[in-house]
Amino acid sequence: MKALVLGATGHIGNAVVRELLERDYEVTAAYRRAGPRPNLEGLHIHCWPGDQFVPGQLEEWVEGHDVVIDAAAPFPANLFDRAEYYAERRMCELLDSVLRRDCRFAYVSAFTTLKRPSEKMEDWGARLAMRMHPYFALKQRTEDLVMAAARDGLRAVIVNPTMCLGPWDIHDRELSLIPRLLCGEVPGAVRQILNVLDVREVAQGLIAALEAELYGRPMLLSGHNISAQNLFTWICELGGVVMPPLTLPTFATAFASLALEAVMGVANSDTPIKSLAPILMYQHEWMPPCAAFRDLGINVRPLYETLVDAISWYRRVEVC
Repeated sequence: MKALVLGATGHIGNAVVRELLERDYEVTAAYRRAGPRPNLEGLHIHCWPGDQFVPGQLEEWVEGHDVVIDAAAPFPANLFDRAEYYAERRMCELLDSVLRRDCRFAYVSAFTTLKRPSEKMEDWGARLAMRMHPYFALKQRTEDLVMAAARDGLRAVIVNPTMCLGPWDIHDRELSLIPRLLCGEVPGAVRQILNVLDVREVAQGLIAALEAELYGRPMLLSGHNISAQNLFTWICELGGVVMPPLTLPTFATAFASLALEAVMGVANSDTPIKSLAPILMYQHEWMPPCAAFRDLGINVRPLYETLVDAISWYRRVEVC
C-alpha cells in the first residue's frame, strides 16, 4: 500500500510516517519545512518537499497513492492570523483530489471540536475563550468539510487527539512545552487538569482505525489525566531543572494572554506569549478511558516513558 503523509515533519505527521513503516506501507513524506529535518533522517521513505498552497501541488502529491493522511492542516497560530482565508480552500482541493482517486483518507483534527464530558456552568469561561480565538472555529469548519465529504462517499477517518507529547517534535522551542520548561521560559503552571497522550499512540490509533474501516465519525483519542502542576513538576524533575515557582489560575492566564496579544497586535508588535497554548489548556478536563483505544486493542504507554523519550529527543536535537 502506498501512503502519502502531508506534514511529515510535524510532530503527529512524523509519528504517522513511522507507524506506517512499521506496518510495511510504502510512504511518501510531503512537507514544506526548509532547513534540517532530523526527524526524517534514516527513514526509508520518499521525500517530496513542496508548497501545498501552490495550485496543483496537492493534486500532484495525491496521484498514485492508496492512502492520504492529512497532518498538515493550517491553523491560525495567533489572533490576527488569516489562515481561514486559505485553509478551507486547501481542504476542499485536497478532498476533491482524494475523492476522484478513491483514496482512503485520514484527518488529524482536535479534541476541541467534540462535546466535552462536563456540562458545568463554570465552563462558560472556556467557551468564551474559544469564541475569541480563530483557531477553534477554523478547526470545526475543516472537520465539517471532511464529514460532508464522508457523507458523499469518502472513506475518511477523523481522529481528535488531546495534548500530544513524545519524541520527534522539531517545532521551534516557543511552540513546545517541554523545551520551554527545561529552558526556564515558563513562569509557572496553571490550575488545570490536563489530558495528555503519547504521539505514538495517536499514530497507532489513526492507522488502526483506517485498517478497521472506521469511517465517517470523529474519534476522541485521550490518554492520562494529570494536573498541570504535577505534569510540569515531573518534567522538571526528569530534566534536572527547578520547577517554576508560580501557580496561576487558568482563567486569568488565558484571558491575560488574549488581552496582551490583542494589544500587541493592534500595535503591530509580536507578543512574547501566544494566547493559543493557554486557551487550549483551558479546554482540558478529566477524560474517561479512551474508548477508541480499547476497541482497537491499543495500550496507552506509561506517561513516564513518554516524558523520558521526549526529553531525550529534545536534547538530542539541541532544542534545550
